[in-house]
Amino acid sequence: MKTKCDGCGVKIQTTNPLMPGYIDPDVYIRNPDSFLCQRCYNLKHRNIYQETKIDEKKFYENIKKINENALIIYLVDLFDLEGTFVENINDLFPTQKIILVLNKFDLFLSSTKVMKLKNYIIEMLKEKNIKVSSVQIISSKKDEDVLRIFKEILRLRDNSDVYAFGMTNVGKSTFINALTRLTLEKKSDITISNMPSTTLDLIKIPLNDKTYLYDMPGIINKHQMTYYLDKETINKVLPKKFIKPKVFQLNPLQSVFVGGFASISFVSGEKASFVMTFSNELVIHRTKYENHLDFYEKHKDDILLLPNKDERERLGSIKKEEFFVDGKKDISISGLGFVTIHGKGKVEVETFENIKVSMRESLV
Repeated sequence: MKTKCDGCGVKIQTTNPLMPGYIDPDVYIRNPDSFLCQRCYNLKHRNIYQETKIDEKKFYENIKKINENALIIYLVDLFDLEGTFVENINDLFPTQKIILVLNKFDLFLSSTKVMKLKNYIIEMLKEKNIKVSSVQIISSKKDEDVLRIFKEILRLRDNSDVYAFGMTNVGKSTFINALTRLTLEKKSDITISNMPSTTLDLIKIPLNDKTYLYDMPGIINKHQMTYYLDKETINKVLPKKFIKPKVFQLNPLQSVFVGGFASISFVSGEKASFVMTFSNELVIHRTKYENHLDFYEKHKDDILLLPNKDERERLGSIKKEEFFVDGKKDISISGLGFVTIHGKGKVEVETFENIKVSMRESLV
């Protein structure tokens, strides 16, 4: 009889419904070889989420046990590059080969050039002195992209175990489900959700040569906006299909709100282009800089709508960061999206204190 949930990898128990891994004893007896814990079943079939924290100490202990010859599939969300990139990846996996897989390319416009993005990432890796064996840009929703990664796995793994690693919400479980469906001719039952800590422990999937593919729990990033949001809000903040950027030609002393999550203000300079790349379901609203704070206080619960009051309390107080743009730059708001600015001048971003904001060379 199996002892772990097929959906999240947690060790099952039949005594406490409030603890991770609970399964009704009758369900377990009827289905001893294939089952979901109560939490995964409710999430998958009833859309009910039960928050559960990962034991971080155990997580990092598991990393140390990984064979030095294993192959690591390191997934990153291309749309949230700064929020999902693990900079100490070589410290975590010092001897293992690493395939860096940048997921969610389907969110970008069809005119976006894959090779340009790939060259951007390669230069970024050089600057950060990060070594990987392969860089791949994909959409885990496209079978041809998943099969391309499978070919890379066959090329690099040398009959070793394979581990899928990354932060929460990078599409890791979606990728693994697609990989097993296409290459192992069977359906895995890993639970897919945009909520943090969906996978709770290692999920072990047999490969065809007595080795295994392991789905690892996602690392929680407390500087990523989605960590603080309710499920309904996350569904609106995380885009599910390609984004239609909204373009503004801003004069100095104009501000643009991204829902109630952030305001981006052009404080000084010459007229510039601001391309807003955020979820299509978020309100993007332009207003005067001199009135933008009053506008926020007046309309944070109607026009701007999100985040709600409870989420704002979790996100913390408002902070302001200043950036000086000269040329074409992105300002990234972790977990939310980014704005591409083409021009010259001073830009202020006001958002919540727990959210990482950074400037980079333009991604697209």
